[in-house]
Amino acid sequence: MTQTTVDDAIETGTVRVNDDVQLTYERRGSGPDVVLVNNFFMDRKSWRSYTANLASTARLTSYDLRGQGESSPQAGEPVWEDHITDLKALFDELGIEKAVLVGTSFSTLICRDFAVAYPERVHGLVLAGPAMSPHGGQRLRRITKAWLKTLDTSGLGVLYDTLYPLVSGDLAVEEAGPIGFMGRKQNFLGIHSVESLRAGLAVSVKAPLEPEIMTRVKQPTLLFVGGDDFSLSTSAVEEMTRLFPDTTTVTVPNGGHLAFLEEPEWFQREAVAFIERVAGPGD
Repeated sequence: MTQTTVDDAIETGTVRVNDDVQLTYERRGSGPDVVLVNNFFMDRKSWRSYTANLASTARLTSYDLRGQGESSPQAGEPVWEDHITDLKALFDELGIEKAVLVGTSFSTLICRDFAVAYPERVHGLVLAGPAMSPHGGQRLRRITKAWLKTLDTSGLGVLYDTLYPLVSGDLAVEEAGPIGFMGRKQNFLGIHSVESLRAGLAVSVKAPLEPEIMTRVKQPTLLFVGGDDFSLSTSAVEEMTRLFPDTTTVTVPNGGHLAFLEEPEWFQREAVAFIERVAGPGD
């Protein structure tokens, strides 16, 4: 493990998982450990704009997944379980004994599977816009395969044009307008490559999506969902709440799939309260 200090607030470094994979991470704040797990459409730096309040009560660790950002490129065929073992290596190398995991969209599946595999290392889960269904995974797999095909046939720009109206709530799209859309698109194109997104989408198709896995999560779980999430109906959220053994659900009425981006203050209030309940108060 190597470490460098960027400034007084952010510590950055690398963790070597094996001879081929090195993960780049950053840490900030103090208090109970909270590990932020990226979905495949963001990088570790994306969290900074949405977690300032969290950093005042917890020690936040974020990292680029393999094949993403400043971590090692994906070599060979993507394997879903690699993301679970990568997270374990991060915990071990950074001396994180136990943490709250925060995930969004597809990364909620990484959080779920890590909690099942290593229950003694997890205080609880914050799952924002979970990419899960109480009915099974066929619909989500078909959507992901369609996105992968769009990427391969039409490129990053067209993929974003397809994603934006789906993952954003109707109200958020109206409020952002054309200028907001173009600004977010430029940011998206600036942090991703075709190769990084292909690796992320290809491994997402392999993620286990059986509803029964939710019943194996024994830790307290906070579901932060949007009422306008294209992938989760109100009834589906209610059924998911019954599958997770210990669940608190917060619904943003007009929020989309990424409601935590649309209502960051609300998200952080709920996350802080949850973290204090399951891991104790910060400094």
